[in-house]
Amino acid sequence: MTSLGLVGLRGGCGVSSLVAGLGQALHALGQRVLLVDLCPENLLRLHGNLPFADEGGWARSLLDQRLWADSLWQLREGLCLLPYGRLAAAEQGQLERFLLGTPEFWSTRRAELAAHFDWLLFDMPQRLAGHAAAGPLDLALRVLEADAACHALLQGWTGEGESLLLNRFDPTRALQRDLRLLWQQSLGSRLVPQCVHADEALAEALANKLPVGLYAPHSLAAQDLNSLAVWCLAARARQTAAPRGVSA
Repeated sequence: MTSLGLVGLRGGCGVSSLVAGLGQALHALGQRVLLVDLCPENLLRLHGNLPFADEGGWARSLLDQRLWADSLWQLREGLCLLPYGRLAAAEQGQLERFLLGTPEFWSTRRAELAAHFDWLLFDMPQRLAGHAAAGPLDLALRVLEADAACHALLQGWTGEGESLLLNRFDPTRALQRDLRLLWQQSLGSRLVPQCVHADEALAEALANKLPVGLYAPHSLAAQDLNSLAVWCLAARARQTAAPRGVSA
């Protein structure tokens, strides 16, 4: 099973929509996919048409001392979602302390899931180190937009082992074109060659509680995510084929 984590370079980069869309694209390529929401905002569930009023999720089950697997939803055969659940602020702090003290939490559960899924996609928070501790990831994508704020944040970014994914790219805007060219030159292969273009279909898909590939399969964003899924499969194949101790 391949584990893939997506997290924003800053807030508001559209990570949850990308997790849902990429998971659906991988599923369309014949992969068994589980989407896991590690964010207290609990928004990934909306892309699976789950009622927001439903408080269930792995975090809620953990605090209530119930089986976390009972919170797993099947969206399609071979495409499942594990929402975070609804927690009060004090409960989020309680869970953060538990996860910081139990770094093997997700590693143990990943081993339990390995027989059932080919891909495990994590929607990860920017902060809350315990929540973001999904264990060693096979692939890690840091999501950014072509704006001055992200460019400034990149100056102090090291991101060991991470690749950068450009989201909401609008080629009609000169600043975005210039920043993408600059990043291509300065970041090289660390910038994923496939970006996701700005597309109203992404916002409409969330409003319709679906991944964009199911809501608007012929949209530009859906096609971008299909290409990104192929890139992920190729990147994982390169890692698997690389001799031990040699970077792919």
